[in-house]
Amino acid sequence: MKLVSVRDVKNKLSQYLKKAKEEDVVITRNGHPTAVLHAFEDEEELEDYLLEHDPNFIRKIEARWDRYVKGGSIPFARL
Repeated sequence: MKLVSVRDVKNKLSQYLKKAKEEDVVITRNGHPTAVLHAFEDEEELEDYLLEHDPNFIRKIEARWDRYVKGGSIPFARL
């Protein structure tokens, strides 16, 4: 993981995009972490990331998990 300032990223964006393929690049503003440059291998990896960080998707998964835990699952034989 590499830490760089916003100013550095503005001046050398191409360089840090390449670096992000090797390791995450944490962008700092006034010394505090603000964002991360993270490279994706392919579109599937990007889609996984977006779903994992989508609050609506997370709520749906949690609701279905709660329903499953409370016995609301469908028996395999009925599938």
